[in-house]
Amino acid sequence: MRAYNTLTKREEELELNKTVKIYVCGITAYDYSHIGHARSSVFFDTLRRYLEYKGHNVVYVQNFTDVDDKIIRRAVKEGKTQKEIAEKFIEEYFKDMEALNVRKADFHPKVTENIDEIINAVKKLIDKGYAYVVDGDVYFHVPAFNDYGKLSGFSLEELNRHRIEPDPRKRDVKDFTLWKAAKDDDIKAKATFNSPWGEGRPGWHIECSVLATKYLGAPFDIHGGGKDLIFPHHENERAQSYALFDVEPVRYWIHNDFVTINKKKMSKSLGNIIRIRDVVEKYGGEVLRYFLLTAHYRSPLDFNEDALEKAKRSYNSLKNSLEVLDMEIAAIKTGMEMRKVEVKENTGIEVDCEKFIKRFEDAMDDDFNTPKALAVLHEFSNFVNKMVGNAKLDELEKLFNTYKKLCSVLGFFEKYERIPILDAKSVELIKEREKARKAKDFEKADKIRDRFKERGIQLVDTPRGTRWKLDRLAT
Repeated sequence: MRAYNTLTKREEELELNKTVKIYVCGITAYDYSHIGHARSSVFFDTLRRYLEYKGHNVVYVQNFTDVDDKIIRRAVKEGKTQKEIAEKFIEEYFKDMEALNVRKADFHPKVTENIDEIINAVKKLIDKGYAYVVDGDVYFHVPAFNDYGKLSGFSLEELNRHRIEPDPRKRDVKDFTLWKAAKDDDIKAKATFNSPWGEGRPGWHIECSVLATKYLGAPFDIHGGGKDLIFPHHENERAQSYALFDVEPVRYWIHNDFVTINKKKMSKSLGNIIRIRDVVEKYGGEVLRYFLLTAHYRSPLDFNEDALEKAKRSYNSLKNSLEVLDMEIAAIKTGMEMRKVEVKENTGIEVDCEKFIKRFEDAMDDDFNTPKALAVLHEFSNFVNKMVGNAKLDELEKLFNTYKKLCSVLGFFEKYERIPILDAKSVELIKEREKARKAKDFEKADKIRDRFKERGIQLVDTPRGTRWKLDRLAT
């Protein structure tokens, strides 16, 4: 299994123990989550699923930044507290993730629940000579850490240009905040905490250093996030963590690229932010998930209506194959129950799932190449369609279980409900309908079809006879 490591700037063979420790930066909870958040969450959820599929025990941590400038601004504007704003949008985030079939992390720590740990880390950095106090603010002194800039790859000149917190009190322009002294808006939003340096709140970067190592120790295996976090957030996080523990804190840094909107960067200034829930409402969560996996995670992904429509068609083709296969299995099992259908004992057809498994794994082992993995699933889908009606029951069951398992690695069809075996009365009704159709008594045939629909079952006419499936709209 290989992946691109942002720190070393090359693709590496992942050397992982049985237990794999992963930390992924979560949202700053001040607004509804957008499709950029969705891409990161879906990709790292897929990475986690694949590692588990390969037999690893994964400890997955994703934080919530629940105190921040943006949260405080919104709280003051709406006359609420920082906690009220953050809790609302954390709850909304979980709703969006459920729609995308993104599993919850093992731990979802919040910054405000770990203030003591953050303060202790800042104290330690001061004691070790990496940080200093100015009027209630605490800064990390970048020149004290000789390896600064290695993660981003920025030169000294570039680092001096990329500052987001200018302050004449700094010893060096590159220094960044570990602890912020309380300001009026912080107090209004009830977003301050006691510290040895006075009332204030944590800086952004120290949060993740503390939360990641609290749950995973140092070093841990994989740190993930969007490409936009490489600098300054992850650069600063790496510096802090290295300074705290005297060890390279992360073995593999993995970052996903951006989502653009009709070839333009997504930003509030352009007014083109697209919320997850708006796409889910129109296309469904798993269709959006499918779309987000159609590009390699290190490549940009352009969001547009044509691409979503194409993703919808492709996703539905995978789902239809699963349903067609399940319908055939249900029909055979029903026939066996009623002793009315001849069961194929020997078709002479060999169902070879191994070739699809191998090619799927080869794709995912190649830097988590989800577009290639999707292509394999579509080839598998075509094979499934050919086998329906030509394979015996145990072969069909093998196909169903293997196909569904590979789809679930990418996060599809986990909530799929198996098609039921019908009772004798239902079988007789189907036979009555078939007779009515042959006699061109379509009114009677439609009434029987509607009776099944009322029970949440949709009848499907195929060249092999009447099949049925769950009516997803009815349920």
